Amino acid sequence: MRQANIHTPSDTNPVKAWFDALPPLTRVWFTASLLNACFVYFGTISGQSIMWSWELVFTKFHIWRPVTCFWFVGTFGREGFNTLISLYMLQQYSGNYERNAINTGGGGTLPDYIVMLTIVGFIQLLLGTVWLGGYFYGTSMYFAVMYVWCKSNPTTDVSIWGFRLKANIFPFVLMALHMATGGDWMGDALGIGSGHCYFFLVDVYPATQGKDLVHTPNFLITWCHRLTNRGAAYVPPTATNARNNNFGARGMAAPGRVNAPNANPGGGYNWGGGGRALGAN
Repeated sequence: MRQANIHTPSDTNPVKAWFDALPPLTRVWFTASLLNACFVYFGTISGQSIMWSWELVFTKFHIWRPVTCFWFVGTFGREGFNTLISLYMLQQYSGNYERNAINTGGGGTLPDYIVMLTIVGFIQLLLGTVWLGGYFYGTSMYFAVMYVWCKSNPTTDVSIWGFRLKANIFPFVLMALHMATGGDWMGDALGIGSGHCYFFLVDVYPATQGKDLVHTPNFLITWCHRLTNRGAAYVPPTATNARNNNFGARGMAAPGRVNAPNANPGGGYNWGGGGRALGAN
């Protein structure tokens, strides 16, 4: 008699378990970056077909380029080691931040992370086009995410090449190492600058002026809830990062709202403010 295969926890593929544990947006970003690295290396696609070019976007309507330029952190071959390090850093700090993003209305969850990447991406494309003339912004984007995470968790210990240091100085130490070894420190600087612009908008300004500037749209919260929970009952998220916890000690309420998804959106979307939903009768 043939016995059925019985799988125990020890039989689980560790790579699959690690990949499945990544948050959804980090999983997509990491997979796209890895595939693009492979495709460019093997000649399946050319880097020119996915790089940023405002001329091709606005004259040839290559509408994929504002996204794909962030989905490339390098290829393999001579620069393969640097690409592997970039992929590791991407999944590490994007995953950390996505699990506990700064709350701008979605409770520090996926919709808040999408808003963060959208704002930072716009800043990088604008500054990069005017200042750097760069073509790929994948490393700058994960550097910005890492910077915002480090600013939100400044006393957390992180390690680099076996040395432990506080998170608040980690991005600058890493940029200095890239500068000393001939790496792309200008891309790092763009990541720090754009990340600081976002941190100012969602942390510094609300703390000093008592008003939120960044609001996650309600339609995005609703869409992400349906995508990730698949019909499950809504459970209000609680943002627990250091940024939200420290506001009580400052004597003020933490900026950021926690909006429930709209179970019956009807004919229009509420874009985060009061008044009438767009498209509603």
